[in-house]
Amino acid sequence: MIVIDEVETRAAAEKILSDYRTARGIARMPVNQKITSAWSDGLPASTTNNDPYAQRYIEQKESAQQYVDWIDGAIAAIPKQMFQELLRARYCEGLESNHPDMDAIDRLDISASKYFDDKRAALLQVSRRLHCTVYMESEAEFG
Repeated sequence: MIVIDEVETRAAAEKILSDYRTARGIARMPVNQKITSAWSDGLPASTTNNDPYAQRYIEQKESAQQYVDWIDGAIAAIPKQMFQELLRARYCEGLESNHPDMDAIDRLDISASKYFDDKRAALLQVSRRLHCTVYMESEAEFG
């Protein structure tokens, strides 16, 4: 029998969600079209075969925006609103912090025990939408 490895599944979902703020920052940054290819890596433009900086940066912005849209869609697809709010408070909104769980608890105004119970359930829910569910073989046989 195949069952979900909840610990690994939650870890996989957290890894994907943890990159959200970085991607959102890249997606929202303005592009200065006047910057040349020599600006980006310090090498003279005549010795590099790189795309112009602005074009490469636009491609990074588009990729980051697709990532942000994918995460936003996965969170929005979760049926329980509390789980949506929790994931947004913990992974998507606000600035990076040394204590993101505590910031989310304060923002949601719930107890720590309820927060961590809901967080475990929310990560399992979003893992299905992010296609990062980890399965394992069960040793139990049902007959």
